[in-house]
Amino acid sequence: MRRIGRRRFLKLAGTTALTGAVWALRPGPWATALAAQDASAPRPIAVPLPAPRPLAGLTTAATFDTPLPLPGDHSFMGLMDGAARIELSATAAPRQAADETPAAPPLCLETDHAGRPYWSPTLVIQRGAALRVRLVNRLDAPTLLRWHGLTADWRMGGHPVMMLLPGATFEYRITVRNRAGVYPYHAIAPGFAGRQTHQGMTGLCLVDDEEERAALAAMDIEPLGASGTGAYRRWGQDQGSGPSDIPLLFQDRRLDRDGVPVYAPNLDDRVSGLIGDVLTVNGVPGARLDVVTRMYRLRLVNMCNARILHAGLARADGGPLPFLLMGVDGGMLERPLPVQRLFLGPGERADILVDLRAASPGDELYVVNLPFDPMRRAGAASGGAGSPGEGEAARLVRLRVMQRADYDLPVPVRLCEAPPAPAVPQGPPRRLHVARGEVMGRPSWLLNGQPFALRHDTGADLPDDFPAQRVPRREAEVWELSNDAVSIPHPLHLAGYQMRVLERRASPPQVAALAVDASGRSAAETGIKDTVLVWPGETVKVLVDFRDSPAEPQRAALYSRVLECLDDGMVQDVAVP
Repeated sequence: MRRIGRRRFLKLAGTTALTGAVWALRPGPWATALAAQDASAPRPIAVPLPAPRPLAGLTTAATFDTPLPLPGDHSFMGLMDGAARIELSATAAPRQAADETPAAPPLCLETDHAGRPYWSPTLVIQRGAALRVRLVNRLDAPTLLRWHGLTADWRMGGHPVMMLLPGATFEYRITVRNRAGVYPYHAIAPGFAGRQTHQGMTGLCLVDDEEERAALAAMDIEPLGASGTGAYRRWGQDQGSGPSDIPLLFQDRRLDRDGVPVYAPNLDDRVSGLIGDVLTVNGVPGARLDVVTRMYRLRLVNMCNARILHAGLARADGGPLPFLLMGVDGGMLERPLPVQRLFLGPGERADILVDLRAASPGDELYVVNLPFDPMRRAGAASGGAGSPGEGEAARLVRLRVMQRADYDLPVPVRLCEAPPAPAVPQGPPRRLHVARGEVMGRPSWLLNGQPFALRHDTGADLPDDFPAQRVPRREAEVWELSNDAVSIPHPLHLAGYQMRVLERRASPPQVAALAVDASGRSAAETGIKDTVLVWPGETVKVLVDFRDSPAEPQRAALYSRVLECLDDGMVQDVAVP
């Protein structure tokens, strides 16, 4: 373990934030790794799903009979036009609506729409339109919104140094240049991100464009927001009257006996990130979605603080069901790719197509978490007593087939014209290695053997002697992101910029088994990414595109999306001229 003294630390890190308790560093239990599989002929994996667990204070969670909340003309996740000027209040005292399931969380982002309170609203906006959101901090602590994945000026996208003090306001103004996709927003103020996101301050921003609408129209899938706010209709009796475009926002939480989220991380949580007792989807555990025999798009969004998901589909008996990968963080793939499972680290997204035409009324299927080795070798992070551990098999959502639908449309062979990748530059890559170490006598995370360096002012220019990563030109760069063997999986995110995975090396068997080419990339890594999961002992080579950076000098933030690590100062300034 690398040790850094006080004098050396102050010289290197300047005003780098160090928050949180002293960590206990001890090896934690880790599950047996999955056997490597031939990528050209993956074997089906039967999943013996455990019996649903009864949860105190949650009467329907064990039976998976809680209707899945969907964006619409109601308060929770309420659908809103992202091009309208919106005011969001960060509040710990949300107004309640009598007919809502679930109720507002302890902390939330609240606004008014059509004469009623909305919290965690789902914003739908067209590519090319202007997103204007005024944030009002009504909390007794600093806060900040991160527009995860949106390409924007560094001040507008949610750089950690732009956090708001209690009572302050800030207006985000972003001209949306991203392709259609899911770009979630969440609290990210250093020292407070884990608590505020865990307790409810997160939501969805969905970007729409003509290219995606054409691909969905070919499958008769109505995109969310196509008819304006309220496009989601409540389930009716007519065939096909339910929605066919389903966002699934995953969070895990620790709940008290009344089902209220409680955030009290222990020392292991501060090492590895907090793993919650209960998995929730769109705010509820034990969710049920009624479906018919047609094609659906499910939009998987991992907004857990630290939990990795190993997502798949299964019948009620655990038998696996294949599906098609349609899109990832940065939008649609050129062609849909058949997959059986995929890893989603915190901050990662995946759009999948699920074909239910062969199902029969009365059938039940599940979105599941498949067993895997979490590889958290720097701490325990195993959830609370009786909770589903991170690598355990678990049901996430129950799909109940209600009736047959008149549906016979094929999946398009080609979805879109993929944006051309920038040329890969010659020369050595920029190497960034994450490892555990000590700073001023306490455990911390290091980057290339030195403390992460975040300067706590709001100026764009960083002093020459500040230890930032410096991009010399607005061109594409090759970065090698590597993770120490004694570490945890880190979902690394570079705010404001997109990446393409070029290669994975020294991947664990469960990751190597998903490779679809000789470079070790999975199907999800053939698209555009903004968050890349790097496992312990692994190196991931990525192409980072700086060509379309905003005109003024930029301060990008490179950080681990494990929010407890971010809260402890695992944020690195990156200077872009």
